[in-house]
Amino acid sequence: EMVRHVLEKGLRKFQRRLSAGEELYLVTAANTTMTYLLMGWDTAELGHAPFQASRLSGAETDLSGIHCFVLPGFSAFVGGDILAGCCACSMTDREEITLLIDLGTNGELLLGNCHRRIACATAAGPAFEGGVNRGIWGADMIRLLAILRRDGLLDETGLLAEPYFDRGIRIGNVCVTQEAVRSVQLAKAAIAAGIDVLLKKYGIPGGAVDRVVLAGGFGYYLDPADAAEIGLLPRIFADRTVSGGNTALSGAACAGREVISSGWESAWSRLEGYRKGTEIVNLAMTPGFDELYIQRMEFK
Repeated sequence: EMVRHVLEKGLRKFQRRLSAGEELYLVTAANTTMTYLLMGWDTAELGHAPFQASRLSGAETDLSGIHCFVLPGFSAFVGGDILAGCCACSMTDREEITLLIDLGTNGELLLGNCHRRIACATAAGPAFEGGVNRGIWGADMIRLLAILRRDGLLDETGLLAEPYFDRGIRIGNVCVTQEAVRSVQLAKAAIAAGIDVLLKKYGIPGGAVDRVVLAGGFGYYLDPADAAEIGLLPRIFADRTVSGGNTALSGAACAGREVISSGWESAWSRLEGYRKGTEIVNLAMTPGFDELYIQRMEFK
């Protein structure tokens, strides 16, 4: 009810701005849980192992008399927002291999091109969203840790040099503590190991990736060189990483334009093809992931 209330409030604002002859449509691109809540589906299956979503196809609903198209998702942890990101990056139209990275509490990765795509989700926790040093967001914390690495005040294992281990070290108006370092270390290891798994599953080295797209606000502010310095991204990605902006929003807009131009059935058939043509990797069930995760804990 809360999800629908917020959307309906926004739709009413748009309705007041419609000109004669104009129509209003809504396209939603959301993670799987939010899609379930919007549609009023029972979320019980998303809350316990094996965390499998039975409703992943595209759907339709009505909000304040406005027709709403709901983008399909890939799995319980890789939702319609990532499919929208796939569209925004034109991944399904390009030969070049793209890696889409959406960093947050649940970090999603999508690797591929028009011929083949693989996706996974990683449990990054709150480190990239200011969960440890309150008010210091992920891109800023990564920048600070990169500075400490370059200055030799943070070693490869993630230990702050003495006497900063116990009291932390102040950079500008931010005190970087050992706890904050560990939080980022755990999160970045999950992302880095996830990238390793996707590359291996795809059968390519990192150098074969033509473009890395960082989605969302995180991508606006993250310096790829800093991400490579702490081992969040492979160093070879540093000069081929770009900000994708709000790929969920731009991808939803692309889907909406296709629905209007070619019709619901044609557009949704194509989107369903993207969904079904994308392999989902469960990292928890991937042999060797634990070892990779431990290896990627190092800041290098």
